[in-house]
Amino acid sequence: MKKKALVVSILFGIFLISIVSAGLLDYFGRITGSVTVEGPVFYAGNPNSLTINEFEDSGGNYLISGYEEVRFITDELEEMSFYAPKLKLSVEAFIFDGTQPKLLDLEFGYYDKFVDGTSYSFCKVTINVTSDSPEVYSDICDGVPANKLESFYYSIKGRGTGDVKIKVDTGDQNTKVEVIGVTS
Repeated sequence: MKKKALVVSILFGIFLISIVSAGLLDYFGRITGSVTVEGPVFYAGNPNSLTINEFEDSGGNYLISGYEEVRFITDELEEMSFYAPKLKLSVEAFIFDGTQPKLLDLEFGYYDKFVDGTSYSFCKVTINVTSDSPEVYSDICDGVPANKLESFYYSIKGRGTGDVKIKVDTGDQNTKVEVIGVTS
């Protein structure tokens, strides 16, 4: 009988200790942490492709004069919405022919439908190409949200006369769009 009482007492003690431990764990056992999430990077490539988070080693050179435009487009995506991004638009370029600086419009946007869709701009910046050797030019802008999209595009368009030609290079991962945050 004493043995039974001893076993019951031990089991009751273990039960009591586990209840107290559970209460202390609930009070002291909070786990906290943080996560860093990076936005996507869109790389311009050849022929006129825009890839997401993967640089394809198929870059090329594009010559822009006057108001000519080069447009890079992603493959068709499943229809989605997209938050209002804070963007860094970059291009590797130089003056190929001519002597005066030349402005380029850099625009990142989307198509609501992949085939025969309407294009909408997230944001646009203007950069001034001043060097006659390859240099990376970039600027930051705040985008607007998109409710329905099926592909992204990155447009590089000349602003000026045909006597100044700009060469754009997409071979070194420098002609790209980076999502660096979300606008507030």
